[in-house]
Amino acid sequence: MQYPSNQSTNPALASFDISDYKGNRGKNFYEEDRVLQTVVEKYSEGYDAAHKKAMIDHLSGYGSLVGGILDELTDASHKEGKYGEIVKYDRTGNRIDQVVYSNEQKLSRKISYDYGIVNLNYHSSWKHPFTDLHRYALTYLSNQNGEGGVTCPLAMTEGMIKVLEALGTPEQKDKFLTMVAGEGSSSHFMAGQYVTERVGGSNVSANRTIARKRENGKWILTGEKWFCSNPGDVWVTTARVEDSSTIGLFLVPRIKDDGTLNGHHILRKKDIIGSRGKLTVEIVYDGVEAEALGRPAHGIANLIKYVIGISRLHVSLAASGISRRAWMEAYEYAKFRTAYGSKILEFSSLLKQLSDQRLKHTAMLASVFRHIHTPDSLKLAGEVLAPLLKYKCSSTSTEITYNSILVLGGNGIVGDFSALPRLHNDSIINETWEGTHLLLSEHVLRGFKREKVAKAFFQYTEDITDFESPAAETIRKKSKLLREILANSDAEALDLNRIYISDLAFEIFALASLSDLSGKKAPSPQKDLSLFRDGYLDLIDTGGGFADKSRFSGDSERLKSVIHY
Repeated sequence: MQYPSNQSTNPALASFDISDYKGNRGKNFYEEDRVLQTVVEKYSEGYDAAHKKAMIDHLSGYGSLVGGILDELTDASHKEGKYGEIVKYDRTGNRIDQVVYSNEQKLSRKISYDYGIVNLNYHSSWKHPFTDLHRYALTYLSNQNGEGGVTCPLAMTEGMIKVLEALGTPEQKDKFLTMVAGEGSSSHFMAGQYVTERVGGSNVSANRTIARKRENGKWILTGEKWFCSNPGDVWVTTARVEDSSTIGLFLVPRIKDDGTLNGHHILRKKDIIGSRGKLTVEIVYDGVEAEALGRPAHGIANLIKYVIGISRLHVSLAASGISRRAWMEAYEYAKFRTAYGSKILEFSSLLKQLSDQRLKHTAMLASVFRHIHTPDSLKLAGEVLAPLLKYKCSSTSTEITYNSILVLGGNGIVGDFSALPRLHNDSIINETWEGTHLLLSEHVLRGFKREKVAKAFFQYTEDITDFESPAAETIRKKSKLLREILANSDAEALDLNRIYISDLAFEIFALASLSDLSGKKAPSPQKDLSLFRDGYLDLIDTGGGFADKSRFSGDSERLKSVIHY
C-alpha cells in the first residue's frame, strides 16, 4: 500500500501485529479439518481401498480449490457491480427475462460443477459409487466460502436431479437430466425452485397459482411466485390443479421447444440480507407451459420427499460449513492479534469462547453425518431429525458467525477484511430458508407424536451410544426426561415448550453422535473425538454456567486441546 511521503516518519503507519495477516486463503480446507477427516474415516470403513483413496483424493483436491481459487472468486463476485442482474429485453425489444452473472460468478459455478460436486456419478472418469458421504462432504466444504452464489443452486440442482431420477418420464430424463447433471453441460447449477407465494411459503396448500391441463398432456400455469431462488434454465414449481384442492408438482423450462420465452415475467430481484451471489426474484406466470412431475395428486408428498427434504439437509450442511469457516477466521486472527501486551489467544475468556464454539460446531457436524447414515430400519427417525437438525444447525451457525465477528472487533464488520460479514448474513438466510424455528419445532413435535417415529429416534440414539463412555449416563437421563415430557404433557404444554423439547432432543442425539466417534467406537486411535464428546458433555451439563477449574470448561489445557485439534 502506498502512503503519503511522510510514511517513514509517521509512527502510526509502522508495521504492527496483523501487518502480515493473510486469513485462511491458500489453505486446503479438507486437510485443515481433522474432524471431517474422522467422519470420513468412520463412514468409509466398508469401502474398498481403491474407492476410499479415490474419494479422499477427490475431497482433498476440492479442499484446495475451496481455500484457493474458489475463495478468491467468491470474494470478487460479492462486490457492488458484480452481483447478478435481470435483463428484461433484448436489443430489439423482445422480452427475454434473463439473469446475467459476472464472469467471476460464472467461473466459480463452472469449477465446482465440472469438479462433480453434484454430478460425479455422471462423470465417465469416475469408476466408483458417488456415496452420500462423498457428496455431502463436498457440500460441507463448498459452504466454507458461504453460500457464494453456488451452494443454494447446488441444493436446488441436486433436488432437481433426484426428482427427475425418481419421477421423470423417459423423455424428461433424456432432455433435462442431461442439462442439469450431464458431464460437460453448460448449465452450471442453473436449476431453481419456485414454491412460495405472497400468501406464504411453508403452507404450500395455500398456493393460489392454477394449473390447467391441455389436451396434449402439458399444463398451463397462471399465478405468481414470491420467492424464486436461482432463476435459470429449468425449475420445479407447485400449482393448484384447476377446480380442485390438489397441489401438483411441475417442471418448467425457461425456454419452450420453439425457442420462445415460456410465459413468465420476472418482476424484480429481492433485496435480501444474504445469499446475494445468486438471485432471488418475483415471477408472474402468464400462461407458463409445464409438465407434471409424477402424479399431481402426490404433488405435496413428492415436494417434501425430493425437494424440501434435500433442501433441509443442505441447510444443515451449509450451517456446518459456514460456521466452520467463521470459526477458522476467528482462530486465525486470534493467533496474530495482541492486546495489552499479550496475544489475545492467551486470554482464558477467549479460550473458552473459541472452545465452546468449536464444541458446538463439532456436535452439529457429527449429528448431520450420523443422520445421513441412518440405517434403513430406523429411517422413520428422520421425521424428527431432518427438521431438528435444520433448526439447530442454522441457529447455532448464526451464533458462531456472530461471536467470530466479535473476536475480530472492528475488523470483523469490514467486508473486505474477511468473509465474516457475508458468512453471518448467509447464516441468517439459512435460519429462514425451508422453515423458521417455530415451524420446524412443530414438525419435530409432530414427529414425536407418532409412536413409530419416536421409537425409531430413541432406538437410534441407544444404538449409537457407547454405554461405557462418560456421556452414557447423561444421554440416559435426558432421554428419560424427554420420554416423560412427551408422555405426560397435554397438547398445550407440548406446543408451548416445543423449542425446549427440540433443544433437548438435539442434545441427546448430538451427544450420542459424538459418542459414536469416540473411544472404542472411534474409527482409529488417531481419529478419536473423545475430547469433543467430553467437552460437549460438560457444556450441556453446566448449561454454560460457571466454569469451575475441576470441570472441562474450567481447564485451560483442555480448552487449548479443543482449539488446536
